Amino acid sequence: MRNRLAVALGIVAAAVVVSVTAQSNVAGDWNMTIDSDQGSLSATMTFKQDGEKVTGSMPTDQITFEFEGTISDNKLELVAEIDAGGAFLEVILEATVDGDEITGTLDFGGYGSGDITATRIQ
Repeated sequence: MRNRLAVALGIVAAAVVVSVTAQSNVAGDWNMTIDSDQGSLSATMTFKQDGEKVTGSMPTDQITFEFEGTISDNKLELVAEIDAGGAFLEVILEATVDGDEITGTLDFGGYGSGDITATRIQ
């Protein structure tokens, strides 16, 4: 009985170690391009990461987007609230991280969307 318990605990511990080490690290600066119906926008985005919690900022000529969200394995989900003249829009970024590349979509609060690509600045 003790051997079975020890084996079961060993398997659980190994699974925890694998899931922790498999999580992507997005901390740092990224060159990002957003392609939408309104055209293409290039910007630099900076991410900070604490475990699964991710925050980020992306300054543009008109506004600085302040994102917060999570990363789980290689799935990145971020949200920014934008004040659009008194009406708040929720901008949602959903992406996949593959090493030094990010690809995904950006939803502008139901007022349009765009594809994003980003590469880590070395």
